Amino acid sequence: MPLIKSLLAVKTLLFIALLYSIVITSLFFLSSQDLPKTQISEADKLVHIVIHFILVNLWLLYFFVKNKFQFKKNWILIVVLSVLFYGIIIEIFQELFTDSRSADILDVAANLTGAILGIFFFKNLKHKLKPKYFN
Repeated sequence: MPLIKSLLAVKTLLFIALLYSIVITSLFFLSSQDLPKTQISEADKLVHIVIHFILVNLWLLYFFVKNKFQFKKNWILIVVLSVLFYGIIIEIFQELFTDSRSADILDVAANLTGAILGIFFFKNLKHKLKPKYFN
């Protein structure tokens, strides 16, 4: 029975990570006119940081649970490079395929900042994620 519960936890985490990835990807292609307006000029960068912070933590949690609560240091490189590549591709696609959005290197920097903060957060929190939470 614990094996079944473990498999269900892994599949649920994979579903959540994939769903979140799909949702944020689609949001990155919304017309800028459809986005809420704020009085804070740097709100866009903060949103990018938070989105990528969550993205990194969801994927690290998935890999952590999938690998029986073992954390491998090469995941950091894989996740950082994946998120960096993802952010660059999104910015290029926004420039090429949308009328109201454009590529912004500062968005890529904010994405990377969120990813790095997410990795530090996860590394400091992972010891509190006991297998009992996933049984």
